[in-house]
Amino acid sequence: MTPHFNRSRFRPGRWLAAYLPHRVRAHPAQGLTLIECLVAIVIVALVASAIAPALVIAAATRVQSQKAEQALQLAQSEIDRVRLLTERGQATDTLPVYLAKFPPRSALANQAVQTMDPPTYGAVTKDRTQLTPTNTLGIKLNSTTTVSNAAQPCDQNCDFAVQIYRTKGYPDDATKVPSAFAMGVRVYSYEAVASGSGTALSTLPLSLATTGGEGQRAKKPFAVLYTTIAIGENSTSLCDLITYTADNQGKTADKPTSCN
Repeated sequence: MTPHFNRSRFRPGRWLAAYLPHRVRAHPAQGLTLIECLVAIVIVALVASAIAPALVIAAATRVQSQKAEQALQLAQSEIDRVRLLTERGQATDTLPVYLAKFPPRSALANQAVQTMDPPTYGAVTKDRTQLTPTNTLGIKLNSTTTVSNAAQPCDQNCDFAVQIYRTKGYPDDATKVPSAFAMGVRVYSYEAVASGSGTALSTLPLSLATTGGEGQRAKKPFAVLYTTIAIGENSTSLCDLITYTADNQGKTADKPTSCN
């Protein structure tokens, strides 16, 4: 006798309804508990605290390198400006308006150009006629990519404070630009000169090593350049340059007879 098969007991809908509650109880919905959230937050905080110093150092070093590059361009542009005026012959003019375009005269001998004292704290001006050997010219950059045609003199909220000076040169005449003279340019951070205090500023350029903050900018210049500039168009230029060079070397000038 064939057994009777009750289809109602094995209907798919009934079976599924009876099965699902057991599956839900056996495999509850997965989620994060409060403790798991706290552990995740702690892990993220530890990773961030480990990475943050490296990011700060990288950013500060990049800013310092960029400023050092701009400062070097500023120093070189200042030397080029004076050299161009000299080559044009404007250095021979005794009018004060021309003298004001040149670095302020110091009492330093030519060979002592590197021994000039650093700038005085708070001594920043935008007027070249007010410059002294220990005063600085404030410079504001209108562009972060180039210095050419983007540097404007200023006396407040500047980017750089530039110390510009020259030696007494040869011949030694305070009323004229000499035929040959040494020139120095040091480019400091504006904050270092305008707001600095304590021990005197340094005359040695800062090191471009990695830094995590202000670094050496509070005391040392970004860039330092020294050079010699000579007038080549005067009738006595060659003789003056020979005497100037001999003085720098501490020797007696061996000049041609035409110079006597």
